[in-house]
Amino acid sequence: MIKVLCLDYDNTVFDHRAGKIPESAEKALEAVRGKCRIVLASGRFFNDVWNAPIKELIKPDGIIHSNGSMVEAEGLVLKETFLDPKLQKEVLDFAYTHELCLGGLYEGKWYTTNPEKQLSRWKGKEQLFRRELHDAGMLYEIPMHALYLDDTVEAARLIAENFPGLRTPLMNEITGGADVIPSYLSKAYGLTLLLKHWGLGFAETAAVGDSMNDLEMIQAAGVGIAMGNGVSALKEAADFVTADISEDGLKRALEYLELLS
Repeated sequence: MIKVLCLDYDNTVFDHRAGKIPESAEKALEAVRGKCRIVLASGRFFNDVWNAPIKELIKPDGIIHSNGSMVEAEGLVLKETFLDPKLQKEVLDFAYTHELCLGGLYEGKWYTTNPEKQLSRWKGKEQLFRRELHDAGMLYEIPMHALYLDDTVEAARLIAENFPGLRTPLMNEITGGADVIPSYLSKAYGLTLLLKHWGLGFAETAAVGDSMNDLEMIQAAGVGIAMGNGVSALKEAADFVTADISEDGLKRALEYLELLS
C-alpha cells in the first residue's frame, strides 16, 4: 500500500510547454489528497517568493527543497544544508572563466554569470523575461542551497569533472540545464529523512519524475515512475513509464498506482 507519494514538480506536475498544470493532473492530485502523504520534491526552493505560491497550491505534507538541501514535514524543518562557501565561490569563478551560464535564485532575484546566454536560454519563455538579471558575483557571500547551470550538456560535464564535491544532474539530455549541488545530496536523501520522521519505509512509497535529479528517488522508492517526457536514463531505471505530461501522464501514473480507484 502506497503511503507516501513523492512528486517532482517541473514537467511532472507543471507542464512547461503549456505553461500550466494540466487539468487532469489537478483533479488527480485532489483525488489522492487524504489517501496518502504527498511530498513535493524539486530542485526549486519553495520558500522563496517566486515559488511559495506553488506550495500553497499543492499543499504537500512534506517538501524536499533544492534536491534535498532542505527538508520539511508539515512545516517542520528536519534538515537544512548549504553549499560550502569556498566551493561556491570556486565554481562561480570557474563559470565566469569558461563563460558558462551559472547562477540561481535568491530572495526573488535571479543571479547569473552570463546575462547574454541566460536571456538566450530563456527565449520563448516570455514570463521569465520579466525577471531582472543580477551579477552572480553578488552570491559570493550569500549562503546558497544550490546553484543552477542553464547551459549545455557539455557544460554540466565540465563542472562535474572539475569539481568532485559537486554533481550536476541533467534536466534534459539534449538541451542541458542542470542543478549544481553537493555530491551527497539527492531527493532520495530528503525522502530518507521524511520516512524516518514518519516511521515509514521505502516499500510504502512511490515516486514520479522526469529528469536526472529524480534518479535516486525513482530507484529508492517502492515504485518508481518516469514521465513519458522524461530523460531516457530515468525511463530505464523506472518500474513504469507513464504517458507524456501533456497526455495525462501524471493522472495515468496515479491510476497505475491504484490511487484513483
